[in-house]
Amino acid sequence: GTSIMEDVLNYAEPLKKKGFNYMDSPGYDPVSVTGQVASGSNVICFTTGRGSCFGFKPSPSIKIATNTNMFNKLEEDMDINAGTIMDGESDIAEIGEKIFHRIISTASGKLTKSEINGYGDDEFNPWVIGATM
Repeated sequence: GTSIMEDVLNYAEPLKKKGFNYMDSPGYDPVSVTGQVASGSNVICFTTGRGSCFGFKPSPSIKIATNTNMFNKLEEDMDINAGTIMDGESDIAEIGEKIFHRIISTASGKLTKSEINGYGDDEFNPWVIGATM
């Protein structure tokens, strides 16, 4: 993208600025998303290339498949197929617009596939920062 990074946040730090913010968090999905929601995220856009069965009950998770093969296998769990970009069937702008409209409809109450399937009861997982035993 071409957006200016507005701020770099510590894990679960509340947003201070509108726009593109980057959060320091681990790559483990439940921990990462827990931090995003703690910072104020209302809708999660969750990309997956392997088909992670992920949902997060405090905030709806829009599942975005990165490849068509996986999307076709797990269509009942995926909201958007971004693999059509690599397939040459759509361009980045078209998929970006689809994602944008899906965010709006989700924020307006349309259920995501993860919500319909009941995923997300056990995904709340705060990051323990520092030494642990």
